[in-house]
Amino acid sequence: MRLVFSLFVLSCLLCVCVLCSDMIIGDTVHRKMIFHQRVKDFAIPFKKRVKTLSFTDPEKRMIKGVAAIDNDFSHASANITSGGVGFSYVTVRMKSQRHHPLNFEVEIYV
Repeated sequence: MRLVFSLFVLSCLLCVCVLCSDMIIGDTVHRKMIFHQRVKDFAIPFKKRVKTLSFTDPEKRMIKGVAAIDNDFSHASANITSGGVGFSYVTVRMKSQRHHPLNFEVEIYV
């Protein structure tokens, strides 16, 4: 019985991880947030919305973590196209699901 319950919990956690569309790279816990921006774009029928956000730290500090949180819980995606953890700059590309708006919060930590 305990094994069945453990397998059930493990399968539920796996489903949650697979359906998650947030991107968290590096360490964001107990770090100083140096950048926060909400990226929004409205929906267009039959189209995917794509936005690119670039950030360069003027003090040239090394980035320790990048988080792009999908506020709509849709199947939108976010990925880092240049820089990121270990660099002082980052470019994040966000793409919505077809027919859906884009609504991300991007946070950068040092």
